[in-house]
Amino acid sequence: MKKFGQIIGLWGAMSFVLLMGCVDKFEADVSELPTEGLVIEGNIISDSTVVFHLNKKLPLTYSKENEDLYDTYLDVDAELYVHGSDGTSWVGHGLGEGQYQVRIGTLKPDVEYHLEVKHEGDVYLSEPQRPVETIEIENLTFSQPDLKGPVNIYLDSQEGSADGSRYYLWYFEEDWELRAEYVSAVLYNYEQDKVIRYDYPPVAQGWCYYGTDQIVLGSTESNVMNKIVGKSIHSIKNTDRRLSVLYSIRVYQRTLTRQEYEYYQERVKLNKEMGGLFTPLPSEFPTNITCSNSSRKVIGYVGCNMGVAQRQLYISTDEVAYVNKYDCKFGEAPEGTYREKYAAGFQICDDSFIWAKGECVDVTWLNADPLGRPDWWPNPYLYYPQEEADTH
Repeated sequence: MKKFGQIIGLWGAMSFVLLMGCVDKFEADVSELPTEGLVIEGNIISDSTVVFHLNKKLPLTYSKENEDLYDTYLDVDAELYVHGSDGTSWVGHGLGEGQYQVRIGTLKPDVEYHLEVKHEGDVYLSEPQRPVETIEIENLTFSQPDLKGPVNIYLDSQEGSADGSRYYLWYFEEDWELRAEYVSAVLYNYEQDKVIRYDYPPVAQGWCYYGTDQIVLGSTESNVMNKIVGKSIHSIKNTDRRLSVLYSIRVYQRTLTRQEYEYYQERVKLNKEMGGLFTPLPSEFPTNITCSNSSRKVIGYVGCNMGVAQRQLYISTDEVAYVNKYDCKFGEAPEGTYREKYAAGFQICDDSFIWAKGECVDVTWLNADPLGRPDWWPNPYLYYPQEEADTH
């Protein structure tokens, strides 16, 4: 398998801040619950800032046109705490729309932790549990067996201890660089209805980011080595612009208990096979949360981990068979005024006032940010003055 540069294994608070935002929220309908019910999801992670999601069940009378009911579904007014059996405690702070942020301190492996939610006079408690040890990601690699086919990304985990199977959840974030086919410092401004000459090409290079809500599950139940080898994490078509210059993927790995693994299995199954939001919820859906009021049922799961493993991989366009299917030609703009040409999807591509498709000249047409270069990105700004580039 090919590799680009150095494959980086990182630990850090930045990954934890993003933790819950990158795992897809539960989307099964809870209409089979009693009149009152709550959906709670989140994870207790050592030395991290995490976000717990609280949602009420959707009423049977809910419709997308009824915004008041939708706001009621999201607006969960609660008190939220994370407690340790050693007396430690951390308080949650509301972010709105049922989200509560908690700054978790250092967890101890021999201490049990649980979530407490107080809502409308009732108390919801997750099952106390010790933090699950973190298994590192050993390798993150890619291959393109068929040069006309997709680029596939694979993961190997480090070998777990011999005391039982391991269960995993993965999610990932993507960044990629885009460059315009035509580099122009002369551009038409639609709002001002005039041509502007810049000191440098302002929209010829840019960056995109995508934090996927897709999760991938895996286990070592049938693996004697108790190790994940060659797990398929992601696949990118060879015509995808992500591969046109430089692409980065950061994969996060969280080790699960068997019960939590079964919870996510059921959740993925519901979302994929049964239609998501308006799907009836099976009464046997696994959970580790209980309510002090037996008439109010709760679903969801709260995990507890010593950390989250992270690894990053770069893929350069020089290392794959990328196929550029976008046709960038001069002089294809229709007749008409400059405003009409621009409105039809075209932009000036050089100082001769020749027009080409906007996406061939301006990366913002491809939702890229010309000032969005990550601090850790290996490629520099190509066109901006150095003093400006250094400020971003």
